[in-house]
Amino acid sequence: MAYRVRRIDPFWFRSPVVFGAAVAGGACALLAAQAGSTTVALLCAGACAVAVFLATKPALSGVFAFFGLLGGVVTFLASPGGGLAPQTRLLATAGFSLFYMVLMDGVALSVCALYNVFTRAGFRGFSLDLESRV
Repeated sequence: MAYRVRRIDPFWFRSPVVFGAAVAGGACALLAAQAGSTTVALLCAGACAVAVFLATKPALSGVFAFFGLLGGVVTFLASPGGGLAPQTRLLATAGFSLFYMVLMDGVALSVCALYNVFTRAGFRGFSLDLESRV
């Protein structure tokens, strides 16, 4: 059996409010960082991160959080600390894991949205050949 994949669906909440919060939070964070307002930039970036997290299905976020945790452990815990205190190394590992998860959630959502746009425009997507068990 051959199946064509016409649409990839990683989206959890499809509300335009979630998408708008992600875009507005990201834009606000960039503008606030340019203006030198660190507190406002961090708050807006946090709002953007929460919106991206809410837009992605939990299993996908869990996979990316796991890989982020592995990267954080290798980078901050398994390698020489460079003079960092153990609590700081743990905090850096957790922060890296969260940042990686949100960043990769955003990349996955963007890639899937572009794939869906191109397949709706008539481009051929990838196909799966499946065999039935007898």
